[in-house]
Amino acid sequence: MVKISPSQHKPRCPVPRGNLTRPSGCGHGRPAGWPSPQCDDAAVRLAASGIPILLLHGRQDMTFPVALLEQTTALIPAARAVVLDDAGHMAHIDQPEQWITAVGEFLE
Repeated sequence: MVKISPSQHKPRCPVPRGNLTRPSGCGHGRPAGWPSPQCDDAAVRLAASGIPILLLHGRQDMTFPVALLEQTTALIPAARAVVLDDAGHMAHIDQPEQWITAVGEFLE
């Protein structure tokens, strides 16, 4: 495991998301002027796309709580939502068989 000392840690970019004029060297790994990969209306755009969507989530996820899944399914009603009860943020590691089954059933 590589440890990063506090002096090596880069602070978050102070420029708000979506701004097209981010300063260079802000730690995002892309040149200044490139758009943010984050999209504030992603759920709306995905819902309008018409593509099949699987929202596969671990109930014990502390990074993205399951409440976010409930909000997202409200925005994308056609999406299939699966919650793995005994899994956290790394659901594919915590419950690999259940994860594979959910993905397989979605792809059928």
